[in-house]
Amino acid sequence: MLQLDKYKLALAISPVPMLLVARDGEILLVNSLLDELFCYSPGELLGQSVDVLVPQSIRDHHPALRHAYLRMPSKRQMGQGRDLTGITKTGEVIPLELGLDSVEIDGESFALVVALDIRHRKQHEGRMNLAMDAAASAMIMVDETGTIIFVNKAAVSLFGYDEKDLLGNPIECLVPKDIQRVHPVYINSFMSSSEARPMAKEQDLHALHRDGRKIPVEIALTPLDTPSGKMVMSTIIDLTERVAAERAVAAKSDELAAANSELTQFAYSASHDLKAPLSSIAGLLSLCIEDLDSGDLGHLRDNLYKCLNISQRSAKKVEGVLEIARVGRNDIPTESVVFEELIREMWLDLTGINKNNTQLRLVLKHADPIEIQLNTLKVIMENLLSNASRYGDDNKSEHYIEIKTKSDHETLYISVADNGVGIPKNKQHVVFDMFKRIDEKSGDGLGMALVKKQIDRLGGAVAFSSEVGEGTDFRIELPLMKGR
Repeated sequence: MLQLDKYKLALAISPVPMLLVARDGEILLVNSLLDELFCYSPGELLGQSVDVLVPQSIRDHHPALRHAYLRMPSKRQMGQGRDLTGITKTGEVIPLELGLDSVEIDGESFALVVALDIRHRKQHEGRMNLAMDAAASAMIMVDETGTIIFVNKAAVSLFGYDEKDLLGNPIECLVPKDIQRVHPVYINSFMSSSEARPMAKEQDLHALHRDGRKIPVEIALTPLDTPSGKMVMSTIIDLTERVAAERAVAAKSDELAAANSELTQFAYSASHDLKAPLSSIAGLLSLCIEDLDSGDLGHLRDNLYKCLNISQRSAKKVEGVLEIARVGRNDIPTESVVFEELIREMWLDLTGINKNNTQLRLVLKHADPIEIQLNTLKVIMENLLSNASRYGDDNKSEHYIEIKTKSDHETLYISVADNGVGIPKNKQHVVFDMFKRIDEKSGDGLGMALVKKQIDRLGGAVAFSSEVGEGTDFRIELPLMKGR
């Protein structure tokens, strides 16, 4: 037993707790540090089974594990990747890190065990975990293989998993499927030459939620050297709200760009369409002064009427622009309107300028009063009736405008059709564009743009079909409103 005495001396001078265990589990040697660790008196553990140091929860399985190790002994560190515990004489369960080494004494195999008390480390880890759980950002730690070994509460909340569902699983479960195959390569590359840095800088990153949706994220990677090996801490910031805000800003920018475009178009129109009438009025007024000086009242009257007509047309154009500016307002009250009465009143106003002997046909299947913004409906119908009247076909013996209505209790459907000259195919795409004139009859190009904007504001829809020589049919859908 000379060799056993050598091991006894080695254990006595060892700076760490150690014990020597026989194949049957009997404790043969123990140093004082291990006695102190497990709260036993000197020599009290000698002759006892090593299972006395194993918690009751795994004590029944420990002999089988011990025998398996002695059949295929190897030097290895225990505890890596999982928690190991021992139990003291007083019943306290303590966290341990164990090292095993198989030694041969007088032809027999024994297990040399080193037991390190890691209570202070666990306390430190606990404090760190509490601190990381309090963090607003998601935090995930993985080992060299990409296996998740820690997640904080923010990460659990962000990805929709329970903590137990993530621990021990590969980090690829949180990676979008299109890059899952290559992601382990990225992990190996970072582990080999790692330094703290943002992940995929200047690229859009996404993580995978449990329900399969992609989450826009920003990730910072921090390498860590730990007693268990190299680790990587990922700090993950959810960018969902930021992305939504950026999209909202972009949408507002698009709206502003569209508004600026319309403003630019109006500026061009004002310089050409408004400056010219004002110049004409100024010229006519100069003629009026000459006529007044010469006493030619007939020419004076004609020129004054020309000034009046030009100013009235210009005023209507300005009013049209103002109407377009008002289409964003939603505080206009609704009124109860009898559609047929409204149309017939409008028709009386228009017949004074109707030179084509146009007939008005009404096919109204919806006769009940409707709740709608009266002025808005007037703008829509006046422009449609005026256009239909203006574009009569002189080659036809009869010109008519047919208005049809029907409803399904939620929507009012209106059709305004005529048998006029129709709209050429190559002009139909600009019908609703502001200041776009189809021909010399189109006036200032505001009417149909105003119709479209008013219908859109009411939450409705408008479409049309037209054939040259056959006529045009505008179809409108307006939601029926409740009185307010």
